[in-house]
Amino acid sequence: MNDPGISVADRLSDLNACIDFLDRAGKLVRVRSEVDPVFELAGIARQLEGAGCVLFERVRGSRFPVLSGLLADRDTVGQLFGLPAPQVPFAIADAVGAWKKAPAAFASRLLEQAPANEVITASPDLHALPIPQHALKDGGRYLDASLVVARNPLTGGLNISVHRMMVTGKDRLSFLIDPGRHLGEYVQLAEERGVPLEVSICNGTGLASWFAAALPRLGDNKHCVAHHLIGRPLDLVRGQTVDVPAFATSQFVIEAEVLPGLREPEGPFGEVTGFYGGRDRRWVMQVKAITHRRSPVLHTVLSGPEVWNTVGLTAEAAIYRALKARHPEVKAVFLPPGGCGFYAAVIQVEAAAPGASQAIIREAFAVFRSLQRVVVVDADVDIHDPVDVDWAITTRFNPDTGLLILPGEEGHILNPMVTVAEDGKSGTVTKIGMDATVPPGDEARFERVSYRQVDLRDYDISGLTRR
Repeated sequence: MNDPGISVADRLSDLNACIDFLDRAGKLVRVRSEVDPVFELAGIARQLEGAGCVLFERVRGSRFPVLSGLLADRDTVGQLFGLPAPQVPFAIADAVGAWKKAPAAFASRLLEQAPANEVITASPDLHALPIPQHALKDGGRYLDASLVVARNPLTGGLNISVHRMMVTGKDRLSFLIDPGRHLGEYVQLAEERGVPLEVSICNGTGLASWFAAALPRLGDNKHCVAHHLIGRPLDLVRGQTVDVPAFATSQFVIEAEVLPGLREPEGPFGEVTGFYGGRDRRWVMQVKAITHRRSPVLHTVLSGPEVWNTVGLTAEAAIYRALKARHPEVKAVFLPPGGCGFYAAVIQVEAAAPGASQAIIREAFAVFRSLQRVVVVDADVDIHDPVDVDWAITTRFNPDTGLLILPGEEGHILNPMVTVAEDGKSGTVTKIGMDATVPPGDEARFERVSYRQVDLRDYDISGLTRR
C-alpha cells in the first residue's frame, strides 16, 4: 500500500507520519486501557507481536503514549519502504553504497528550532517518561530503541549507535557498550583527557536513521546513509546544553554526558538471544536536559523479532553481494529468526560445483563475523521456511562430508555460548557449517516430488477459507 498523502520519505523519517500510515493501512493496534509500564506493557506487546504495531495510549505514571512492534513484521517494514519485504535489505545496501561513493551528496540543515525541541525541560526527570521495564528480571526501566549521537573527539564527525540504557535516577542512566563500537573508542579518548563525552539520545526518529544506526563498522557520519535511503537530507537540531545535534524529527531528545572513569551497576536485561545479559558495573550518563514534541510518542522494542529483523535487514544484502562477487552460484541469503538475526545464515545456491559450499561457508563467516552457523541449500529450498530448510538438512546433509567445524573463532559476546575473554572485550566460539545440497552427479536420486500448479480461483470449491 502506497498512500499518496504520506510519502515514503516522510514515513521513514518521521514517526508521526509512520504511525499515521500504519493506521490507514490497518497495521496499527491501539491499546486504550491504562497499562503499567513495568512488565504489563511488554507482556501485552509480546502477545500482540506480529498482529501489527502497537500503540499504548494510556501508560500509568506518564501522559505520553508508547509505540512497540514497529519492526516485528518484515512485510510491514516493506510497506513503509514502499517495497516488497525481500527488497528492503537491498535498498539499505544501495544507500550504504551511494553514501560511500558520495559522502557529501546531502548536507543536513542545523536548525535552532524543530519538532524535537518544541518543549524544553531544563530540569530533566526521566521518571516522567513512560520508559518500560520489559522482562521480569530486567534490572530497571530501559531505553532500548533510542539512537545515541556522539562526536568523534579526534575528527568532530558524528556517529550514531543503539545501546541499552537503564534508568537509575531521574537524571541518570547506566548503559552497555558492546566491544568494537565506535562510542567505546570515543569514551576512552574522553576519559584519557579526563573530560565527559557529550551525547544526544534521540528517541522516535524514524526507520531511516534507525537502520543507519544499526549498520556496523562504518565510522563517522554514517547517519548520512539515511539521507540516501530517503533521497533527501534529514535535518538536525542544535542541542540546548551539549554541542551534539539531534535528529530534528525526534519524539524525545535526552541531552547527556558520559561521565569519565565512573562505572555503576547495569543489568540484567532481556537480550536478543532470549537470555538475560548479566549485571555488571558499566558506563554512566548524567542527563542535562530533555526536549520533546508537543505530543510525543515514546518508541520501544522488545528483544526478539524486532532486533532479529533489524540485523537481518541491514546485513543480508551486504553478505549476499560479498558472496556473489566470488561465488556466482549464490542466489539468496537469509538470517533466520531462530538464529537471533546475528548467529545463523541460510544461503541458497544453484548448480554449485563440488567443494563450493564449504568455500561459501568460510567466506560467509569472514564477511559477517557474528555468524556461528551457516547452512547452504539448493535453489528448490525456500530459505524463508524453517520447515523446508530443516527438510533439506535432514535429507541432503551428510555429516561425514558436508560438516565444517571451525573452533576458536571470534564470537559475539552477548551469546552465552561464547567464551568471553578476561577483559570482557572479545570472545571465541566453535562455528559450524552444513552443506545441505544435493551431491553433484546424484540429482536423479534426489529429485523432489512436484505437483501441477493450479489456481484455485478457477474452481468452484465450498468450505475453503481464502488466504
